[in-house]
Amino acid sequence: MVRMFKYAIDLVTRRKLRTMLTSLGITIAVMLMTFILFGMTDLQRAILTQFSSVFKPTDLYVSAQEVMGLGASQSAPTKDTQEQKEEIIINDEIKTEIEKIDGVVDVHPMFVLTGFEVYLEGDDVAYPSPLIQATDIPGDDEMFGSFIGDEVVLEDTGIFVSNFVPSYFEISSEEILGKKIILKRSPTNSFVSVSNRNGIDKEYEFIVQGVVDTSGESFWINTSRALDILSQTGGFENRDEYIELVGYSQLLVSTQEDKTSEVEEYMTKELGVNVISTKTIVDFVSTLTSGLTIALIVFGSISALVASIGIINTMVMSIYEQTKEIGIIKAIGASNRQVLVIFLIQAGLIGFIGGVVGLAVSFGLMQLADPFLVDLLQEQGFTAIEKFFHFQSVNAIYITLGSILVGILAGIYPSMKAARLDPVKALRYE
Repeated sequence: MVRMFKYAIDLVTRRKLRTMLTSLGITIAVMLMTFILFGMTDLQRAILTQFSSVFKPTDLYVSAQEVMGLGASQSAPTKDTQEQKEEIIINDEIKTEIEKIDGVVDVHPMFVLTGFEVYLEGDDVAYPSPLIQATDIPGDDEMFGSFIGDEVVLEDTGIFVSNFVPSYFEISSEEILGKKIILKRSPTNSFVSVSNRNGIDKEYEFIVQGVVDTSGESFWINTSRALDILSQTGGFENRDEYIELVGYSQLLVSTQEDKTSEVEEYMTKELGVNVISTKTIVDFVSTLTSGLTIALIVFGSISALVASIGIINTMVMSIYEQTKEIGIIKAIGASNRQVLVIFLIQAGLIGFIGGVVGLAVSFGLMQLADPFLVDLLQEQGFTAIEKFFHFQSVNAIYITLGSILVGILAGIYPSMKAARLDPVKALRYE
């Protein structure tokens, strides 16, 4: 076996240029697969790292409706199930029930305000696509990532802005503190808002208390002021009526570490509310990235197919050139099986060379591109990312074994052709 291996190495090194050109196809295929497997795994890690930096694993988000299809039913809805489905309003009664559940530490009401345009004082250009939310969570809480400002508790006239906002208005985070933010009813209602005569020409002024890192285009006010605005613009008599008929947009439920799953199950089954947990998001991201990875691998396999055709061509040419040599080794006692193995080893070595070179080039490019990619991601809000590409030994081994396998599979036909050569005819071949 050792002699066969040495002979196969000799065949590979005889035509170095041809071998390198043939393995180039494998190199390209390996580079593509490396970026797919490593890139998607690192993308999933980046998303989950950023998510974990903002959302605690013990936090649960409760709403009356499903969010983004997470936790959605796995079967098609029917009229019967729709009629049986009771409309749920997240009001004070639901909030009180949740507070009584064993394992619940705290419950924070949250609101979302829609149909508003947001302006900075002295600027007549509205902030694009503002997300106005309300909570009483202090600005130095982990949910906000980071905080710049003096007052961490929102006053009725105070507002937190995301770190995206100062850059849009071309000022620093420190300069925007103390400035006025003005909310105006949008003349063209958003698709999630409803026209109401009480909201026409309404304006609400706030003072920027802090700049928070929420990785999004968010504005935060306290729940008391939000209730005033929602009840006024919605035509409700008071806050209590709004809560009773419309309810909170969401409840942020903080739980004990060992009770999170139990609390989530109880709220889902007993209260009938929709719950989004860290585990739900993790499972969703994992499923999404896994599906994308499989799809990309299928497309990337085309390059491996092209590379295998190159190996077949090189092997066939090699056999024609070495026909007399094959006849000699068969004449001195080499069996058909041994000849077959020799040329399969040659094909596998070509695949191995292409795989190793492809991995080396890919790692080099990853190291060069990583700082630029990290800067780009941080600009998009992935502030918890310090390094994107990570060495993944398991995937590197899989890729290397895969390149060897492609070489061996491509070499089956040429190797069988060599093994079947008649030694007498081979010795006479010119």
